[in-house]
Amino acid sequence: MKKLLCVLLALTTLSLSAQNDQLPDDATLAADQVIYWVGNGNSHVVLAVNWATPDTCLAWGVRFDGDEALVADLLHTIAIFDDRFSYSGDGLLDSINFNDGPLHLMRTGNWWMYNINGSGAELGYQEQTVQHGDFIKFGDESCGVSDENYQYAWTTTVMPVWLPDQTSLLFTDSVGTSGCQAIYYANPAILGWATGCTVTRGYRDIATPTSYADYGTDSDGIGPSSESTTDGVVSLGDGGIAVLTFDMPITDGEGYDFAVFENSLNHTFLEMAFVEVSSDGENYYRFPSVSNTQNTTQITNGGAVDPRMVHNLAGKYIVGWGTPFDLAELDGYSNLDIHNITHVRLVDVVGCIDPQYATTDKNGHIINDPYPTPWGSSGFDLSGVAIMNGWQPNGIEEEQLSNALFAYPNPCTNTLYINNNQSDCNIEIYNVFGQLIWNEHSSDSRIQINMQSFPDGMYIVKSGTQCVKIIKR
Repeated sequence: MKKLLCVLLALTTLSLSAQNDQLPDDATLAADQVIYWVGNGNSHVVLAVNWATPDTCLAWGVRFDGDEALVADLLHTIAIFDDRFSYSGDGLLDSINFNDGPLHLMRTGNWWMYNINGSGAELGYQEQTVQHGDFIKFGDESCGVSDENYQYAWTTTVMPVWLPDQTSLLFTDSVGTSGCQAIYYANPAILGWATGCTVTRGYRDIATPTSYADYGTDSDGIGPSSESTTDGVVSLGDGGIAVLTFDMPITDGEGYDFAVFENSLNHTFLEMAFVEVSSDGENYYRFPSVSNTQNTTQITNGGAVDPRMVHNLAGKYIVGWGTPFDLAELDGYSNLDIHNITHVRLVDVVGCIDPQYATTDKNGHIINDPYPTPWGSSGFDLSGVAIMNGWQPNGIEEEQLSNALFAYPNPCTNTLYINNNQSDCNIEIYNVFGQLIWNEHSSDSRIQINMQSFPDGMYIVKSGTQCVKIIKR
């Protein structure tokens, strides 16, 4: 925090510290006492927030990659993974909130200060970095005492925050059901596919680490997917990793930005993977995933996963249908440009419910999917990553884009107007399943379409090699 702010806070509490020969011991919490961990990576810190009224201090564990992390990114990770937590403030924090049903902790309009391992932080939270193993505590001027060296101490007992209860949530169902968000591999909204793939194989069975998955090759992870369960597929194995690259970056646009395809044989034999993105090939950020599947009985290689229990995990849908992802969910990280995604990293979910091998979702819930699958095709089977936003449609030169297909208003309610740079062409409209639902030949460069009978949702308007997404509301 700024030196001036520290001075002001020190002056407000000087009389308190003068009454003590030394500061009281600052309350902390060890990493092995933390219950709820968020983020991913090999490094970690414990971050606690002290609400003076009521007298409550809660702590999260935050994981990250690299040697150090920005305090701002740690707060952002908690907010992304834990829906109960929020904060606001530009430069200096002015509120931090926690809302878990009847318990609502909120303080606004205060100057929030923080400690790192018991010492006052001189930089603002958007500039300060911390290292593996650090303990960080946020509070305001009413939370404790300080001395002339800007050392702040709080004696409120730090409690580990409990896991969120989201086990009753249901998400979208399998392909063909109402509201399904799966992307068909031949959907005209797909503007391109991954052009590079590097796979680091995992074991066929992580509990018996004698051989690795070996089905397919790295090159099978690039290019278009299909409805084949055997061709153009590369298997990751337990905990295996695939890194996909692209000739042109993916960008955050309207709707979903990319989709990941797996080769599931049916609607319930789901082998899943975490999805992470990077704009520099070094710093990766994971989509917050949810698995509400029971984890008391192991799903074997003949078992089944209910897709309604799963969210933000690749592999949710049958072969030929991709799981979509929206980059807007990850907006706000300092080292991630969601308009310039160059890498997508897939990490196989080890579906074993034994804690020594298990992987967990954003809520710390063990993910249960078919295990073991002790074959060469073990683990997540990648068949492609499709780009929904960021690529120029094939065949359109840069100078043509300024005069490309234009549809408005977007979103639309009753009438959709289309400006087209071609005066003699077919205009086609597809739904999110890639099905052609409207088609008309036009000799005019501007036409209008009555959309009143179209169900609300996303559609693709296509003319020749040009296409545009529109939303009907």
